[in-house]
Amino acid sequence: MLRLFVPHAGAEGPRLRLTGADLRHLRAYRMGLGERFLVFDATGAEHEARLERLGGRLAEATILATHRPARESPLDLVLAPALLKGAKMDLVIEKATELGVRRVAPVVSRYAIGLGVRVERWRRIAVAAAQQCGRTSVPAIDAPLALPELVRAPWPGLRLIAWEGERDVALTALPPSAEAVVILVGPEGGFAADEVAAARAHGFQSVRLAPRVLRAETAAIAAAALCQHRWGDLSTAAAVR
Repeated sequence: MLRLFVPHAGAEGPRLRLTGADLRHLRAYRMGLGERFLVFDATGAEHEARLERLGGRLAEATILATHRPARESPLDLVLAPALLKGAKMDLVIEKATELGVRRVAPVVSRYAIGLGVRVERWRRIAVAAAQQCGRTSVPAIDAPLALPELVRAPWPGLRLIAWEGERDVALTALPPSAEAVVILVGPEGGFAADEVAAARAHGFQSVRLAPRVLRAETAAIAAAALCQHRWGDLSTAAAVR
């Protein structure tokens, strides 16, 4: 069933007015009058709606029922990937959304080479991924920050940086429960040693993700998955399609 993200759905009663990208989605799905679709809003509610009017610039629908499904991870997970080139960053945003990341905080590090910042595009990708995967919230996508600024931020919970060195540990060696986690993942060239030292100085623990060398986009996605498996809601029973 078609799902749309309409932040203020239900705020002004049962009527919905849909324009722009939402209207284009209705047309792409060849929705007819009387057909039903789903809408989720910025409060985590999901609404079943019926299409009442489909015009050239505006569609109207009526909300028939409202639910609050429990599909969001209890883990407040922030993924902080170094900037990557074009499609690689798009992939990280999409998969992080599917994996239940609550926020993506892109990082500008010394060896990052994907300096084409496309925050609005990344936000559209996050919306599309949330619509597709059944989430009831869209992760926040921050504008990129330089690594020294990001590590100085007052992050709650566990602070992790993916780095293989003398003081790294496996995620399984960390506390078995956590409500909030931020994890830094480097670019293709990795983090510089002084960047890792700066992160450690601000409370970040270095962790290893795998015994093999991972591409930067694979590492970012794996980091999100491993954190959700360790402290969130990802399990071997997760739905696959």
